[in-house]
Amino acid sequence: MPVIEDDDAPAPAPVEVETLQDAEWHRARQFSYDVATALPSHWLPLQEALGGVLAEDVTAPIPVPHYASSAMDGYAVAGPQPWTVVFPEPVETDPRKMLTIPPKDLYRPVLNLEPGQATRIVTGGLVPAGARAVLRDEYAHLSEEGTVLTIAAHAPSAEDIPYGQNIRRTGEEVAAGDVILHGQCLLNPAHIAFAAISGHDMLPVRRRPRVTILLTGSEVVEDGIPEPGQVRDAFGPQLPTFVEMLGGSVDQLRRVEDTAKAMLSALTEAPSGMASVLDARTEVVITTGGTGHSDADHVRSALEELGAVFLLDGLAQRPGHPTFLARLPEDGPFVVGLPGNPLAAMTSMFTVAQPLLARLHGDPAPTTRTLPAAEELPGQKVTALVPGYLQDGTVAPRDRVGANMLRGLAHADVIIVVPPGGVAAGQDVEVVPLPWR
Repeated sequence: MPVIEDDDAPAPAPVEVETLQDAEWHRARQFSYDVATALPSHWLPLQEALGGVLAEDVTAPIPVPHYASSAMDGYAVAGPQPWTVVFPEPVETDPRKMLTIPPKDLYRPVLNLEPGQATRIVTGGLVPAGARAVLRDEYAHLSEEGTVLTIAAHAPSAEDIPYGQNIRRTGEEVAAGDVILHGQCLLNPAHIAFAAISGHDMLPVRRRPRVTILLTGSEVVEDGIPEPGQVRDAFGPQLPTFVEMLGGSVDQLRRVEDTAKAMLSALTEAPSGMASVLDARTEVVITTGGTGHSDADHVRSALEELGAVFLLDGLAQRPGHPTFLARLPEDGPFVVGLPGNPLAAMTSMFTVAQPLLARLHGDPAPTTRTLPAAEELPGQKVTALVPGYLQDGTVAPRDRVGANMLRGLAHADVIIVVPPGGVAAGQDVEVVPLPWR
């Protein structure tokens, strides 16, 4: 029977799940971590793996060095002195044919030495079979004809040269099969260089979750001095980097008009040169603004029309109460809905986005630390997230920390997690480290 496609068919009904409503801060943070699973790792070229987290132990496919090489410019020597210098032979005796051969291939290298012979060698050059050592240039003495080599009189030992001197032995640094990099390490330039000399072109790296950012706000301007009734964009210049700091990889950043149609379009249609959110293999969508329940808040209605499941709806914290975590149908991307007020949005990133991205990236759940409060921190009805600064081993709150303010956070060292009951001066209080401090 032919399948009849109905473009006007209603969106799939949301799966019945119990939504976590107005979640307490600790519970919301743990829930946001537990709700996801780690993404599979992937293999990346060395230059792209730099800065990533190695997914598993990596072994050497070859010994390092993989051949006996010279540690100095000089002469490979066999047997005791004096040595007769052996020169590379031309690969072709016909001068006309020599013109067709690349310069580096004009001569056959000396691959074997008999006792009493020597040949010129450069640092890193292949040591011929039969060679017992490399006599460095500074201690080499050649006859006037340049055909007989002896150890110079000013050498540390003019009588003999120790066996193996100035020769890098095969496998002296790494044996084939040795573990050269341990899983879960953060790959730095030295790791990449070590992997390269060990014969690797790619490394298995934990995959960063792909993130799409959708910014709302018709009153927002991106540059210049805003007119009355306008505000500058506080998210576009920093949120992609913030997401990167938390382990995500931003694929798209788009501005969306404050209409339900525009938000629905942003989630389902592809702008020129891009894929739609649903087709771009995005794991996480982060939206800003429009998370409330009023007629002017369109993010929620667009998600409901698409059949999204709201996993966490509202936080028992200030600022940031209207934050939610949803998921689009058929194991689609998670959607982190952030409030439009900048401090509320950024504190909610630590509550929901940070643990979610950590789990997807395969990291442990983010942790807090405790510090003595420098002063009394009054409680509110819910957990308060307050930008704070460090002072002589204690933590104190910044001022000007309203939901719409950024001055306090701009000069903060941590976010103080003030419980509803408040904290007395000198009492330990939880703080969230800032990734840029």
